[in-house]
Amino acid sequence: MAPLGVGIIGLSADGWSWGVTAHLPSLKDSSKYRITGVCNTSVESSQKSIDAHGLSNTAKAYGSVADMAASSDVDLVVCCVRVDRHYEAMKPAIEARKDCFVEWPLASNLEQATELLELAERKGVKTMIGLQSQMSPVISRIKELLEKDNAIGRVVSSSISQAGMIGGQEATQSMEYLNSAEIGGNLLVIPFGHLYDAVSYTLGELQDVSATLSVQFPDIKIKSDDGSQVVKTIRRTAADHITMSGILANGAHSTAVVSGGKPFMDGPAVLWRIEGDKGVIEIRGEETFALSMSLNIKIRMQLFETDETKDIEFTEDRPGPPGNVARLYEAFADGSYYPDWKWAVKRHAWVDAIYKSNDTGKRVSYV
Repeated sequence: MAPLGVGIIGLSADGWSWGVTAHLPSLKDSSKYRITGVCNTSVESSQKSIDAHGLSNTAKAYGSVADMAASSDVDLVVCCVRVDRHYEAMKPAIEARKDCFVEWPLASNLEQATELLELAERKGVKTMIGLQSQMSPVISRIKELLEKDNAIGRVVSSSISQAGMIGGQEATQSMEYLNSAEIGGNLLVIPFGHLYDAVSYTLGELQDVSATLSVQFPDIKIKSDDGSQVVKTIRRTAADHITMSGILANGAHSTAVVSGGKPFMDGPAVLWRIEGDKGVIEIRGEETFALSMSLNIKIRMQLFETDETKDIEFTEDRPGPPGNVARLYEAFADGSYYPDWKWAVKRHAWVDAIYKSNDTGKRVSYV
């Protein structure tokens, strides 16, 4: 079978970017894909990226998504730009009936995400969303312990503590937009959204949500990307502290506490505890995005009957950011399970329910 041609929106020529860090290695190392198009803000910028990453033998430079999507060499359009550009960027690709892979979040809000899904369904387009924690070997191992081995018996609770990395008292210029609730990418949607999607994939959805959001650091210093100077101060509108609780569909209690900024020194940025009537599983991640980026994670299990505590082994053959993303690409090419835009819209509905619960002081259902 011929490799699928991929057109990437937002592949930078230099500096850190998710497209370069996670998507590019996944695609270049795969025999099932080849990069046939790059679309940045201009043809010149796209060509610069092609040259920088050694793609000149296969990829063509484009200045618009419509032009790239019109190419017969492009089968799959991949969107790696910031969230407030997803909605407009993906419309031409869907209209051209190209399959689409968009990084999470799908769009800036539930309404835009729903519209993109409905358009894709009308056009018969296959879709994939970058909620790659579902592909994590950690999640596979936990699901095996819970579902196949019944290792801790009936699940009675799930509790999360997360330090969100973003949402602290300062930010860099390139990350400034993450402090705006209106743009749609922030502490709730991105760090917590990725983490709680893994929880929901593992344990099921909440029957309803009760949430409290607050801004504890409203005035944020924006530093140059090299950190050498403060260039301005902005007003934060996105929550930097989040609490959420609810009952899962299976009746288990679910709670989460999320704060912006750094974790306690030498402490985990992510601590997830799943308690059953026979024991407890504890997942510790050193970094905020440990699950979604295949970073440093430790799993332990304690059984109540014996008080035995043991480390749980799992297989990670592709550690680091490309790992879970590569598994998404492999699943898409092989026709096995991967999260699509229907799943993305459900996760957007969860975000919307959290906002509504905070605004009304009431529990809100989203499924």
